[in-house]
Amino acid sequence: MNKHFSFIYLLLFVIAFFGSFYLFTLPGNSLPTIYWLDIPFLDKYIHAGIFFILCFTATIAWKVNNRGKINLPITIGIILFFISYGIGIEFYQENYVEGRAFELLDFVADTIGCMLFLCWFVIGGFSKKVGPDRNRDLNQN
Repeated sequence: MNKHFSFIYLLLFVIAFFGSFYLFTLPGNSLPTIYWLDIPFLDKYIHAGIFFILCFTATIAWKVNNRGKINLPITIGIILFFISYGIGIEFYQENYVEGRAFELLDFVADTIGCMLFLCWFVIGGFSKKVGPDRNRDLNQN
Protein backbone atom coordinates (compact mmCIF):
# COMPACT_ATOMS: atom_id res chain seq x y z
CA MET A 1 0.00 0.00 0.00
CA ASN A 2 1.05 3.57 -0.51
CA LYS A 3 3.50 4.90 2.11
CA HIS A 4 1.37 8.01 2.59
CA PHE A 5 -1.64 5.91 3.60
CA SER A 6 0.56 3.98 6.05
CA PHE A 7 1.67 7.23 7.64
CA ILE A 8 -1.87 8.63 7.79
CA TYR A 9 -3.29 5.55 9.54
CA LEU A 10 -0.38 5.48 11.96
CA LEU A 11 -0.89 9.19 12.64
CA LEU A 12 -4.61 8.61 13.29
CA PHE A 13 -3.72 5.95 15.86
CA VAL A 14 -1.16 8.21 17.55
CA ILE A 15 -3.67 11.07 17.71
CA ALA A 16 -6.35 8.74 19.15
CA PHE A 17 -3.94 7.30 21.72
CA PHE A 18 -2.51 10.58 22.99
CA GLY A 19 -5.91 12.28 22.74
CA SER A 20 -7.40 9.60 24.98
CA PHE A 21 -4.50 9.91 27.41
CA TYR A 22 -5.05 13.66 27.56
CA LEU A 23 -8.78 13.23 28.24
CA PHE A 24 -8.22 10.57 30.88
CA THR A 25 -5.68 12.70 32.74
CA LEU A 26 -7.69 15.91 32.94
CA PRO A 27 -8.21 17.04 36.54
CA GLY A 28 -11.69 16.39 37.91
CA ASN A 29 -12.67 20.06 37.90
CA SER A 30 -11.66 20.41 34.21
CA LEU A 31 -13.99 17.71 32.93
CA PRO A 32 -16.63 19.04 30.57
CA THR A 33 -20.23 18.68 31.66
CA ILE A 34 -23.16 18.48 29.30
CA TYR A 35 -25.97 19.72 31.51
CA TRP A 36 -28.70 19.33 28.89
CA LEU A 37 -27.80 15.72 28.10
CA ASP A 38 -29.12 13.60 30.96
CA ILE A 39 -28.20 10.04 29.95
CA PRO A 40 -27.45 7.62 32.78
CA PHE A 41 -23.86 6.34 32.69
CA LEU A 42 -22.99 8.55 29.69
CA ASP A 43 -19.32 8.56 30.71
CA LYS A 44 -19.27 4.74 30.53
CA TYR A 45 -20.57 4.84 26.95
CA ILE A 46 -17.85 7.37 26.14
CA HIS A 47 -15.20 5.11 27.68
CA ALA A 48 -16.42 2.13 25.64
CA GLY A 49 -16.45 4.24 22.46
CA ILE A 50 -12.94 5.55 23.04
CA PHE A 51 -11.57 2.05 23.56
CA PHE A 52 -13.38 0.74 20.48
CA ILE A 53 -11.77 3.56 18.48
CA LEU A 54 -8.34 2.86 20.01
CA CYS A 55 -8.56 -0.82 19.06
CA PHE A 56 -9.85 0.07 15.59
CA THR A 57 -7.15 2.63 14.81
CA ALA A 58 -4.37 0.40 16.17
CA THR A 59 -5.59 -2.59 14.16
CA ILE A 60 -6.01 -0.69 10.93
CA ALA A 61 -2.59 0.95 11.35
CA TRP A 62 -1.07 -2.51 11.91
CA LYS A 63 -2.93 -3.90 8.90
CA VAL A 64 -1.93 -1.13 6.53
CA ASN A 65 1.70 -1.12 7.67
CA ASN A 66 1.91 -4.92 7.23
CA ARG A 67 0.51 -5.10 3.69
CA GLY A 68 -3.01 -5.98 4.68
CA LYS A 69 -2.05 -8.86 6.94
CA ILE A 70 -3.91 -9.01 10.22
CA ASN A 71 -5.08 -12.08 12.09
CA LEU A 72 -6.93 -12.94 15.26
CA PRO A 73 -3.85 -13.46 17.51
CA ILE A 74 -2.46 -10.02 16.61
CA THR A 75 -5.87 -8.45 17.18
CA ILE A 76 -6.20 -10.18 20.55
CA GLY A 77 -2.74 -8.85 21.46
CA ILE A 78 -3.84 -5.34 20.57
CA ILE A 79 -7.01 -5.77 22.63
CA LEU A 80 -5.06 -7.09 25.63
CA PHE A 81 -2.73 -4.10 25.35
CA PHE A 82 -5.68 -1.70 25.53
CA ILE A 83 -7.32 -3.56 28.39
CA SER A 84 -4.01 -3.16 30.25
CA TYR A 85 -3.94 0.49 29.22
CA GLY A 86 -7.45 0.92 30.67
CA ILE A 87 -6.52 -0.50 34.06
CA GLY A 88 -3.27 1.49 34.02
CA ILE A 89 -5.17 4.71 33.36
CA GLU A 90 -7.42 4.04 36.34
CA PHE A 91 -4.42 3.54 38.64
CA TYR A 92 -2.79 6.67 37.17
CA GLN A 93 -5.94 8.70 37.83
CA GLU A 94 -6.12 7.41 41.40
CA ASN A 95 -2.51 8.33 42.22
CA TYR A 96 -1.61 11.33 40.06
CA VAL A 97 -4.68 13.22 38.81
CA GLU A 98 -6.36 15.66 41.15
CA GLY A 99 -10.09 15.16 41.54
CA ARG A 100 -10.10 11.76 39.80
CA ALA A 101 -10.30 8.30 41.33
CA PHE A 102 -10.09 4.65 40.36
CA GLU A 103 -13.49 3.55 39.06
CA LEU A 104 -14.04 -0.12 38.44
CA LEU A 105 -17.00 0.66 36.15
CA ASP A 106 -14.72 2.79 33.93
CA PHE A 107 -12.41 -0.19 33.54
CA VAL A 108 -15.40 -2.44 32.81
CA ALA A 109 -16.59 0.03 30.16
CA ASP A 110 -13.07 0.12 28.64
CA THR A 111 -13.05 -3.66 28.44
CA ILE A 112 -16.54 -3.72 26.92
CA GLY A 113 -15.36 -1.31 24.20
CA CYS A 114 -12.45 -3.65 23.42
CA MET A 115 -14.75 -6.69 23.39
CA LEU A 116 -17.20 -4.93 21.07
CA PHE A 117 -14.31 -4.31 18.71
CA LEU A 118 -13.32 -8.00 18.92
CA CYS A 119 -16.89 -9.01 18.05
CA TRP A 120 -16.89 -6.62 15.11
CA PHE A 121 -13.52 -7.95 13.96
CA VAL A 122 -14.57 -11.61 14.20
CA ILE A 123 -17.87 -11.01 12.41
CA GLY A 124 -15.96 -9.64 9.45
CA GLY A 125 -14.89 -6.07 10.05
CA PHE A 126 -11.50 -6.47 8.36
CA SER A 127 -12.14 -9.54 6.24
CA LYS A 128 -12.51 -7.61 3.00
CA LYS A 129 -9.55 -6.17 1.16
CA VAL A 130 -9.58 -2.40 0.83
CA GLY A 131 -8.10 -0.20 -1.85
CA PRO A 132 -7.54 -0.18 -5.59
CA ASP A 133 -5.24 -3.25 -5.48
CA ARG A 134 -7.61 -5.37 -3.39
CA ASN A 135 -6.69 -8.74 -4.94
CA ARG A 136 -2.98 -8.19 -5.47
CA ASP A 137 -1.54 -10.59 -2.88
CA LEU A 138 -4.23 -13.28 -3.10
CA ASN A 139 -3.54 -16.66 -4.67
CA GLN A 140 -5.90 -16.88 -7.63
CA ASN A 141 -5.62 -20.68 -8.12
